[in-house]
Amino acid sequence: MKREKRSKIIWIALAIVFLFFAGFFVWVIKLYQDYQNIPTEYLIGNRVSNVNTLREKGLPFSFLVIGDTEGTERAETLIKLASKEGTPSFMVILGDFVNHPDIWNHRFFLREMITGIKPSFPVFLVAGNHDIDFSSSKIKSRKRRVTTEIYESLYGPMNFDFIFNNCLFIICGIDLKNPSVSLNYLRYTLSKKGGNKKYIFVFIHYPPKGLVDYIKGSLPISNEEEFFSLLETYKVTTCFFGDYHGYWRGQRKGVNLIVSGGGGRLKRSQPEWGKFYHILRINVDENQISEEMIILRNENKFEVRIKKAVFTKFFPIIQDIKWILYVLVLIFLFCGIYCIIIFIGYFRRKS
Repeated sequence: MKREKRSKIIWIALAIVFLFFAGFFVWVIKLYQDYQNIPTEYLIGNRVSNVNTLREKGLPFSFLVIGDTEGTERAETLIKLASKEGTPSFMVILGDFVNHPDIWNHRFFLREMITGIKPSFPVFLVAGNHDIDFSSSKIKSRKRRVTTEIYESLYGPMNFDFIFNNCLFIICGIDLKNPSVSLNYLRYTLSKKGGNKKYIFVFIHYPPKGLVDYIKGSLPISNEEEFFSLLETYKVTTCFFGDYHGYWRGQRKGVNLIVSGGGGRLKRSQPEWGKFYHILRINVDENQISEEMIILRNENKFEVRIKKAVFTKFFPIIQDIKWILYVLVLIFLFCGIYCIIIFIGYFRRKS
């Protein structure tokens, strides 16, 4: 009797496991279909077409700033929360919006932004050290490695600027192979477009040295005083930085300096000061700039982590043999139904 009861439990447990995996692979098929149906035109990236969607209504207006999101569920939650509270004109991500410079990580980022978060406003991007394989050594497969050229084909130019409501916005994506290009771009843009602007905002992934002791400056230029001099000479309102996974705010000779890299992952080695998940809303008014912060205590959605793992680890393997997903569904479904039939058979024999 005990043996028969044990057999029943085993067969129903197997049925549950097999049917679970059948349902899981049905979900994977749906996820893959969603990926294949991503629109070719989207509001993510540094393109003139995205700037043209902005509607100038004058001051006041607001925009969002978040850094080092690394494709996490926390970033998605923060962006959705900030989008609900008012209507920002646009958002800037301060780099490291993926955690590896792998093409499938970038495809996952685009899929989540376009079909998951669905921002109704443009999202401009600052290139970070996790977004591009500058050294060609982080990603072994050449087919999956995201170089500067591939990055710009996905999102537009690394160095980008636009004017909105008589305010100048400059995005500097530092090329680690040739960092002077971005500094020259910043200098040129400030000299040509910085005059008579109400406010000027600059966005760079790497903070300079000297902000505070616990933030190791990583701005890859030989003369950081020249960088600060540029900001001060052209009266830049605020310069935003990422890279450091936390928050810091300061000022130097009238220029606001903000480090905001708490969009996705915090580090245990960091000091507790500024160590929290956050996104910033910058409110631009006629006479002042105000800063709101939305904080997330903790968020760890298992579904998003599974989705990212399937997308970045499994899809590259099966992209040329998609039929195997349907085969797996049929196999697990058949096994599950078979186990249920055996389980029901015990009751029929008993009666």
